[in-house]
Amino acid sequence: MYELANQLEVVTEQIIFEDFRDEDDRRSGHCSRRFWVRPGRSSLWWDNFLSGVVISEEWKENFRMSRNSFHQLCDELRTYIERQDTVMRPSTSVEKQVAITLYYLSDEGRMRKTANSFGVSRSTVSIIVRLVTSAITQYLGPKYISLPLTANDVKEKTVGFFKAFGFPQCIGTVDGTHIEIKAPRRNPTDYINRKSKFSLNIQACCDYRYQFIDVVIKWPGSVHDARVFANSKLNNMLRDETIPSCKVQLVENEDPIPIFIIGDPAYPLMPYVMKEYTGGGATVHEQYFGYKLCSARNVIECSFGRLKARFACLKRAMDTNLEDLPSVIYACFVLHNFCESRNENVQDDLVRSTIEYEREFQPTMEPVRMIANKSEAEGKK
Repeated sequence: MYELANQLEVVTEQIIFEDFRDEDDRRSGHCSRRFWVRPGRSSLWWDNFLSGVVISEEWKENFRMSRNSFHQLCDELRTYIERQDTVMRPSTSVEKQVAITLYYLSDEGRMRKTANSFGVSRSTVSIIVRLVTSAITQYLGPKYISLPLTANDVKEKTVGFFKAFGFPQCIGTVDGTHIEIKAPRRNPTDYINRKSKFSLNIQACCDYRYQFIDVVIKWPGSVHDARVFANSKLNNMLRDETIPSCKVQLVENEDPIPIFIIGDPAYPLMPYVMKEYTGGGATVHEQYFGYKLCSARNVIECSFGRLKARFACLKRAMDTNLEDLPSVIYACFVLHNFCESRNENVQDDLVRSTIEYEREFQPTMEPVRMIANKSEAEGKK
């Protein structure tokens, strides 16, 4: 991260001392600088936010959160991304770095548009986005995305889920979502999903509040959801009861039921993974069970819808290299939870349109008949 911060200083100095040489200078080898800052670049648009000229609604429209939440986020990141002024130039403020990152993430990941809006170069935007998303992932990630590891935390999840969806002993729902990427140079066929798109297959589990409690970002798009889950920390922690099972007797004279998560037909049926009956169920009771389960499972679809409605960069292939992309994507999940925890709502029509788009783009997974017994360290890269 400190290397990225140093790169930001170098790039900024290169912008300030932009080299424009005339023909005589090129011939003589002399370097005369005609401009301190490249003409036409201006931060007036961003300055209007700082000065309070813009209306409050524009904060959420452009940065996906209110002004108060924005400054709260800046305060949480300040220790990790703040830079000192030098003799040559003032440093880029924490507020401007966070604003550049949020604007880039919310606007379908276009660096040129972000650069023009803030009066900086594309290279500066690239370095700032990597620096800020890395800080969000590394330092804010554990605070805003975490699994329940105590009996009290588990009880809070199960009680909340039952009140919201009428399904007892459930701590959340799990599913995969594909994020489109540009064709990788190495092993490109590994990333082609069932829709013939290059993508990463990202597994996420969310609770009843539409907040993510576990996210896995390392598997190429060709990998099945069941394989991702079989090799995930979530699977291991549920199996080993690192997440307390907190068994409860729901029906008299029946065995106590441990906590579980809900998955779609792509996932295996396990003691801690619940899914609907094959074919929807043979009896009325089985069919009603499937109806209630599917209703409860919709929380993960809505969570993905809210996430991608907020951060439209996740709906297109970003102009970010594959090595840095997992950190950028994970930062979006962290920021989503930050917004949800502060009741920063998303427009319903935007969420609905995003969910409809996702149904067209997301590849369907065949039901799994078996699950891997041996865990793998990570997916192919």
